[in-house]
Amino acid sequence: MNELVTAIARSRGGFGFRSDFIAEGFRDKDIKAARRSGVITRLRHGVYAPKVDVDQLSPEEKHVLTARAVIARLGSGYVLSHYSAAIMHEPVSYDVDLDTVHVTRLGGRQSRTESGVAFHSIDIDESEIVEMQGVPVVSAARAGFEAASISTTESGLVIINAALNAGLYTQEEIAAVGQQGTRWPNTRHARLAIRLSEPRCESPGESRSLYMFYTEGVPRPQFQVVLAIGDGEPDPRVDCRWEEHCHAGEFDGLYKYGRLNTGADPYDVLVSEKHREDRIRAIPCGMSRWTWRDLDPKRRSATASRINAALAQSRRLYRRNAVHIPLGPTP
Repeated sequence: MNELVTAIARSRGGFGFRSDFIAEGFRDKDIKAARRSGVITRLRHGVYAPKVDVDQLSPEEKHVLTARAVIARLGSGYVLSHYSAAIMHEPVSYDVDLDTVHVTRLGGRQSRTESGVAFHSIDIDESEIVEMQGVPVVSAARAGFEAASISTTESGLVIINAALNAGLYTQEEIAAVGQQGTRWPNTRHARLAIRLSEPRCESPGESRSLYMFYTEGVPRPQFQVVLAIGDGEPDPRVDCRWEEHCHAGEFDGLYKYGRLNTGADPYDVLVSEKHREDRIRAIPCGMSRWTWRDLDPKRRSATASRINAALAQSRRLYRRNAVHIPLGPTP
């Protein structure tokens, strides 16, 4: 029985509707029993997926699975849009409501939200629609702008930078979408996110760091810079480089120190990172580090003050007699 329930739940590419189970002879009590036993899990009302599959998904990937189920149930005339489409193109987000799926009705109707689905009524040209995983989705650039228009500037920046870094569109292309959408509601902060955007940001933490620099008055650095030290070892790459201040910066995520870095000994990672930092400081060059916790709105003002103080110190200590260290090519 469990194998059959799982097969039905995967019949549409990862999920199944209550009607699919009923059509195969199951009753509602059988579906409830499968949920209690951990065979399937509920994505939304009347939609189920194998629990073993869902447990392996990131929150963004689970949102995509749910969004596909929503479009399948709605049928033709609807397209995934806003951050549901943006996450479909690139499964990266920060601080958005992943419990709500965003769709746009082709032909337009009054916007509304019901049962975890937000319906939008913005006009879409057919040239702005692509098919992904069997469902219609607005183009990556349009999705990025739409996502930024219904989220905070910080959240929009994370989504836009992730797509830029993945090469899904250029800054010029999403800026052009922003120009076309000047009459859309709530787009001022979306256009700000576009102006702040940086293709070299490789993680949400780096994008949030960029937002902190902007809001808290830290000079904007170069991102992902290779320092050509020339000491016979591989040249190190730093997340941030303030060349005029002779200073480098690193956002320290969990992966670097092994908490989520399976296969690497945390002690070895720490020793390697300490050696790397010593080489950078020997240029000479100052170094600042901050973590996800330091980017919290209640802490980022103090974090920015610490970085600004370190920048001033490095400029005072190293800039006067600094030896120019050429920047290596960025991969």
